[in-house]
Amino acid sequence: MSAESPAPPRPRDWWTRPKVVLPVVGALALLVALLTPEPSIGRIGDARLSSHLTGSLGAGALAQVAARFGFRVVANDSAAVPDSTTTPGHTIHAVLAPPLEVTGLEAHRYLERVRNGDALLLVLGARNALADSLGVTPTSGGGELQVPIADTSGCRPFRSFVPPLWPDGKVHLYGLLWTRGQPPSREIFARRTGPLPGGRTRWAEAAAGIALGEGRVAVVADPDLLRNDVLARCNWGADVIAMQMLEWLRAGGAQPRTTLVFDEYHQGYAHRETLAHVVLSFLAGHPVGRALLTLVGAALVLLLAEGPRAIPPRDREVIERRDPLEQVDALAHAYEQVEATRTATARLLRVLRQRVEGTGAFHRARSDEAFLTDTARARPARAEDVALIERALREPLSGRDLPKVAAALRRVEDSLLTTHA
Repeated sequence: MSAESPAPPRPRDWWTRPKVVLPVVGALALLVALLTPEPSIGRIGDARLSSHLTGSLGAGALAQVAARFGFRVVANDSAAVPDSTTTPGHTIHAVLAPPLEVTGLEAHRYLERVRNGDALLLVLGARNALADSLGVTPTSGGGELQVPIADTSGCRPFRSFVPPLWPDGKVHLYGLLWTRGQPPSREIFARRTGPLPGGRTRWAEAAAGIALGEGRVAVVADPDLLRNDVLARCNWGADVIAMQMLEWLRAGGAQPRTTLVFDEYHQGYAHRETLAHVVLSFLAGHPVGRALLTLVGAALVLLLAEGPRAIPPRDREVIERRDPLEQVDALAHAYEQVEATRTATARLLRVLRQRVEGTGAFHRARSDEAFLTDTARARPARAEDVALIERALREPLSGRDLPKVAAALRRVEDSLLTTHA
């Protein structure tokens, strides 16, 4: 019989061929990438107002512009207070919305330097001792920044694909609220317009300067006024306001204050986080970290429960014991059945010896016969009782004679415990 010819191979379906599948998958990936909505976030990155940061929220632009205008810019990363070795009257200290707390002692050092001739640029943020000492705090409501036309007359149209911070394209800032009353004389650098409740105008300024001893202090209510993305827009006029404050702080002393020191210590640059601290903070402070820590702990418990052990565990032996009262009844019933008069006599004699002699090792080593012999020699009057007890230990007695043995034991005990003159 001739061998059967092999069946011809089945042709592959057209939709499984690589030249069809790969273009379709690529087209779908491109379509998903184009049509997936993404939030438009114009301000991203580190929110600290630091001269080290050149992102949209930092203050690197202020430091760079100040350097171009002749200031010697210094970033103080390591000290919480101004350098006491330098001569006052040459430095402007910039404390820009510090996220770390400024203590009372540190605020005293800053203001002491200002009273001796230095200047201070303070941007309000979280409440701190510097703002409390100056008696100023930001308002709870914002207002629209008033920009003079002369400050923005030469600006070119600003084009950017990043949406502005404020939807209407205008600058909205908090104002200054003087908690101890408005200073008698102050220099206003930025004013706000818009309706104010009750016709009050004390919140109108967003940035102002006051004299303090031989120095000067400029206070900014809102950190947004000095951020990089705000200073970058010429038509908002924030760059002009910033330089007007720096020039005002530079002047007014015996000589120009040409050194601008940014307080980066309270921005967190002196507190370097280690990898171990970051990991521990995530595991302890973040919900996802705590969930991972719980899973790891559960896995360790499961591993200890299911893993091999060097020594196999032994089951604990439990010995069942009778209840004491039940045991007494059982023993009494057993003695009654077997007429164990010798055992009963021995038990009673043991109790008598414990009450008379105690429980010392010497007395426990002496036999009952030796005890009875010594008792008969010491108490001749109890010789008959001792003889009855010795007979009860040697041979069984009837049930009627057992009470006589108990009475004999009681008389022997009384005679041994009684002291004769």
